Parts: sequence; C-alpha cells; structure tokens
Amino acid sequence: MNQNCQKCQAVNPMTASYCQNCGSTLGATVMQGRTVVAPLPSTPVPDKLVNTAVQRAQQAFGNAPITTGMNQMTRSRLNQREQTGFVTDKSGSMSARYDGRLRKIEAASRAGITMVLNKYRIDPNDEVGIVTFESNAQVILGLCPLHSHKTQIIQALQSIRSGGGTDINEGLKAARDMFDWSRNDVVRRIVLLTDGHGGHPIRTAEDLKSRGVVIEVIGVGDCPSNVDEKLLKKVASVIEGELRYWFIKDQKTLFETFTQLSNKTATCA
Repeated sequence: MNQNCQKCQAVNPMTASYCQNCGSTLGATVMQGRTVVAPLPSTPVPDKLVNTAVQRAQQAFGNAPITTGMNQMTRSRLNQREQTGFVTDKSGSMSARYDGRLRKIEAASRAGITMVLNKYRIDPNDEVGIVTFESNAQVILGLCPLHSHKTQIIQALQSIRSGGGTDINEGLKAARDMFDWSRNDVVRRIVLLTDGHGGHPIRTAEDLKSRGVVIEVIGVGDCPSNVDEKLLKKVASVIEGELRYWFIKDQKTLFETFTQLSNKTATCA
C-alpha cells in the first residue's frame, strides 16, 4: 500500500515520513517499523513539544492507549538513547552516477538526511555524528543531539564531496574514536556505506562489536561485485538472527532502507 505526496503527487511507501521525490512531510509517523497514519495538522506543532513518536501519535489520536502491536521490547527501545555514527565512503568512485540519476555521494547524503529527519521525530534526544573516509578518515561532525543540531547535521551531510581511495578500516577507527566510551546509558550504532573495496577492517569491526556497537553496512553500485561482499558481511552485526548488511542498486530502495534504519535498533548480536 502506498501514499501520495500532497506537494508533488509522487507515490511513496506507507513507511515513509518524507517524500522520496521532493522531501516534503507525508501524513505518516513511523514507529518501530509500523506506521500510524495521521491527518496533517492545520497548525504545525512545535517539534520541541513532541519528544517521541508515541507522543506525536497521542497528540493526533488523544490520550487513549495506542494499539500498534508493539511488544515490551519495542517499547523499551523507544526509550533508549542512541548514538549513531554515519561512516560514509567519499572515494572518487562515489562521484559516479547511481541508478542513472544522482551521483552516489549525493544519493548517500540524501539518504542520510532522510534518516536524520525521521530519527529527529522518533527521538530528538538521540545523537548523530558524521565520519567520511577515503584513504584517510575525517570526523566532519562529532556526536551531537538532534534536538539542538539537526540543521548542522544536515548541512554536514550536504557538504560531503568525493575524492581519493578507499580504506574502510580508517572510517571505522575514526568512528570508534568519536564515541564517548565513558557513557553506559546509550546504544551505539554505526551506519557504514561504501561502493568499493579497500582496507582491512575486520579487527576494528570485531573490537567495536565486542563493545556492544551495532554495525549496519550498506553496499551501493550496479552489482554486488562492485564491493567486497564477503568482507562487508563479516564487518556487519547479526541482530536477532538477521545479518545487518544490504547491497542496494537503486536510490528508491536506498531511501527506503535508511527510513527503516531511523527506528531504534535491537542490540543483541
């Protein structure tokens, strides 16, 4: 089942909160993989008054219990704080056209923005940081709360430019150094996106996973042979029996995947 954007009339999946064509807000609130469809309010409610997706749904439907099919584990995930590090490949090959439209680096940035906007509405207290890598890695924005730095996070994602080689390990090491390991009240995630081969990231990935970090890996390109799938699958976490690795050939699926990744994650690997 789909929904149409009121601005551009593009067809979007029911799981999308933002139009995958023009970025306009859609009449849906994503909650842990389920969608509560609400009428668009005539007067926007300030985001600072809405701390979670559940509260947003309650404003739409009143204070009666919301029947979403969420079990106790899902409810507890809505209350957990998360730190998410975007680790994005910016090598020269990311400047190539992707799915015949945007360049891969542009598609990656827009998908990241989709995730940021959705996470902001699910829980603005979560934190996001951005790492880019080629032969070397750079933290272009350290971890910061969505509620106070949403604009800076989006601007940082939009500023990424491609160039250089590929060393996935450098990106993972930079993300590891970015996390505040003195905190024990957060779930740590890495969303790694790459279109190629390069580096020896297994030891760093195993170290991160041993510390409880969830690593979600996305390969992009025309075909899986563009990336080292065997390596990337070893880097990725296994959560509740599911390998957190995807190879994505088109922008539509990329945006849909990042929309789903906006949700709180399970942590048992």
